[in-house]
Amino acid sequence: MNFQTFQDKFVEWIISDVEAKKIDGFPVCPFARKARLTNKIQFLDCRDNLKSDYQAFDKSVYEIAIAWVGDQNINDVQIILDDLSKENPDLLYFTSTPESGHFVQNFTNCVFIQLKSDIMNKRSFLHTTSYYNSWPKDYYESITKL
Repeated sequence: MNFQTFQDKFVEWIISDVEAKKIDGFPVCPFARKARLTNKIQFLDCRDNLKSDYQAFDKSVYEIAIAWVGDQNINDVQIILDDLSKENPDLLYFTSTPESGHFVQNFTNCVFIQLKSDIMNKRSFLHTTSYYNSWPKDYYESITKL
C-alpha cells in the first residue's frame, strides 16, 4: 500500500468506525468528525526515518497527526515514542494498531500525535457528560494515564 492509499483508507476507517456511534449513543471519538471535516488531521509517513518524521507534526495548524508506521515493530516504535515524549512534553503519542483499542481497532499500525493541552481540554469536557460511563475501568486508566 502506498501513502496515498493509506490516507484514503484511514479516512474511510474514521468515517465507518471511529465516527460511528457506540451502544451508548456516543461516537467512538466525539471529535473525529469535526477534525476530518475541517482538515485538522495531518498525515505523516513514518515508515522510514521514524524519529525525524514524527517531528513534522505541525501543531500550529492541525489538531492531530496520524503517523503511519507500516510494518515497523510496534515495540521499537514505542521506544522512540518514549524518547519523543521526554523531548516534547507538550505532546501525547498513542499507538493505534489492529490489536489495540477497546471499541475499535485500527487496520494498520499508526501513532496518533496530539497536543497534550488540547486532549486534556477535550477530556475535561467529556467528563461533564456520560461519555466515559461505558468504558471499562482498565481501558479508561490505560488511555487517560499521562
